[in-house]
Amino acid sequence: MPRSRRGSSYVGSGVRVLLVVLVAFGLWVTRVGTRWPSIYYMTGPSMEPAVAPLEYYLAWSPAGDITRGDLVLFRFADDADLFHVLRRVAGLPGDTVAMVAGVVSVNGVPQATPHRILRPLAWRSPYAIGGNLYDWGPWIVPPDSVVLLSDTRDIVGWPDSRFIGFVAIEDVVARATRTLRGRRLR
Repeated sequence: MPRSRRGSSYVGSGVRVLLVVLVAFGLWVTRVGTRWPSIYYMTGPSMEPAVAPLEYYLAWSPAGDITRGDLVLFRFADDADLFHVLRRVAGLPGDTVAMVAGVVSVNGVPQATPHRILRPLAWRSPYAIGGNLYDWGPWIVPPDSVVLLSDTRDIVGWPDSRFIGFVAIEDVVARATRTLRGRRLR
């Protein structure tokens, strides 16, 4: 009899330890319930090569501390519709951001973030601030804003800072971390 009690107490202790570990891990991952993962779906090619069209990706809300190069979701209102749009952080508050021939420079230093240009002849857009998709700036980012850009530089008219200007930090709602195929987003 004593052996069966000991065996069951070991099992009960093991289950309790496992539950404590799982709860601690859950609290650590969600930062005590303040961060939650969501799954999003990329509808078009604006963020290639980082996220392909029709690809699912994981994002954590709220975004927390963001850095240059992060992929973030921001709220974009178009007429009566509200969208969450995935874009790359190109400039933080106080940065001086410019683009020359499709390459972003921050504080005078060219950035090595992934990007692509499909049709280099599509360099003008009546929707772009200043009309030029590949050459603009320098812009000084206000203290409460960021500059967000798509990775495909010749997407004409879809929201990024070249079309809508600076994005308020409060409109950045999540940070994307990886595709559901397990590939980390950079």
